Amino acid sequence: MKNRQADRFIYIVGEHQDGIIPENPEVFAFTKKSMERVETAELALVLANVFARGQYFPGPSGALASVIHEFVARSERYNQKAARLKKGRCTLVTVFKRLDGEISVKVTAVMPVEPGSLDPERAEGFHRLLLKELPGFQSALVEEAYAPESKLIDIVKEATMHHIQGSLQ
Repeated sequence: MKNRQADRFIYIVGEHQDGIIPENPEVFAFTKKSMERVETAELALVLANVFARGQYFPGPSGALASVIHEFVARSERYNQKAARLKKGRCTLVTVFKRLDGEISVKVTAVMPVEPGSLDPERAEGFHRLLLKELPGFQSALVEEAYAPESKLIDIVKEATMHHIQGSLQ
C-alpha cells in the first residue's frame, strides 16, 4: 500500500473489457524515464488492442499497468485536472469504437472521489461513479463520432436513465 496513492485510481472502460488500477507515483516516475522514446500512438494502440479488441497482452500485468500510467501521464486533460483534485480522484480512460471504425483511446475525465468511497476490487462502485459524473464531462464524449454499436452508446443511455430516475425521487 505504501507505493500506491490512496483514493487515486485509473478506470479504463473499453468495448471488450474494463480495468481498474490504483495510481502509483513510483510507476509514473519509472515510466517517465523508461518510456520516453515510446510514441503516444503506440501506447494507445496497446490499450486499444487489450481493452477494445480483447487481445491478450503478451507481457506481465505490471507492464500493462506501466503503459496505462504513461498514457495517462501524457494527457493534457489529466495534467490540468489532477493537480486540482488532491484528496481523491478517478481518471477515466475510454477505449471505444468510432464511427470510422478506428478505436479512440483517450483520457476522458478526471473525476473527484470521496476518500474511502471506492474499492478497486468492486467494479460496480466505479461504474456508479461513471454514471453519476457523466454529465460533467459529456463534452469530452462529443469530441468524436462513435459507432452506433459502441458500448459508449449503452453507457450514455444508462447514465440518462440513472439521472432521470434520480430526479424523480
